[in-house]
Amino acid sequence: MLALKKTHNRKPKRRDRRAVATVELAICLPVLIILTLGTIDLCSMLFLRESVTIAAYEGARQGVGRGHTNADATTRVLEFLDQRNIQHQGAGSVQIDAPGFDGAETLENVRMTVTVPCAGNLLIPSKMFGDLMMSADVTMRKEYKNLPN
Repeated sequence: MLALKKTHNRKPKRRDRRAVATVELAICLPVLIILTLGTIDLCSMLFLRESVTIAAYEGARQGVGRGHTNADATTRVLEFLDQRNIQHQGAGSVQIDAPGFDGAETLENVRMTVTVPCAGNLLIPSKMFGDLMMSADVTMRKEYKNLPN
């Protein structure tokens, strides 16, 4: 007849499993940290882009009204950027293409461009984005020609 062999169920030792878990943690943790920091930096960059776009819109909206000038539009842009705590280069951050809000005829298009540096505006300081500039432009029609003073 067949001889019955006794089989032994061997359980893995607990410390063997701990070593595997330690190696997995050592490999996965840096990857998870890099992904988390990258996501935070990407979100702050998206916030900056949207803020610059809204600032350009707000400035152009201010400038298209009757009696409003390039200075009014620039002031509105800088106010908006200051409200959002975005570092900018003052009036140099705003460019208004000719004829500008001062001399535009009724229903003539005027283009406004707002540019800010990424350095100092991102949550995580990064040398990769040090020289990168974020810009947005908006084109609107002058509602009514400014009346002569």
